[in-house]
Amino acid sequence: MLAVVSCDEEPIYEDLNGSENLNRTIKFDVSHVYATSPYSDSTVAGATIKIYAQFEDLLTDYYPDASRITDSLGHAEINGLDEDMYYIKCTHPTLGELIDSVTTPAYTTSFVELIYFM
Repeated sequence: MLAVVSCDEEPIYEDLNGSENLNRTIKFDVSHVYATSPYSDSTVAGATIKIYAQFEDLLTDYYPDASRITDSLGHAEINGLDEDMYYIKCTHPTLGELIDSVTTPAYTTSFVELIYFM
């Protein structure tokens, strides 16, 4: 049996990850800014950051696409994302809740600064 293959055809690459664009990253910095002295601004450790691809999911606090907790320096990072935009909910037990959004173009790292003002 002889197999005939044309050299003009593009090879078919199978996407083994289930998505074509798992190549986006979001880096978060969470800080606390005071409006009056004698307090100094600080980073926020222990804040929970959840991201949602759909705004309705954020409103109902339905399953987030990913979540992280900020480290001692107020940093968190989420890798391997495939959507062009995410809605963000950041909650802290004493500081409350912040809501924001971020665009995430393919093959990029997006930086988000979340600030609690007091």
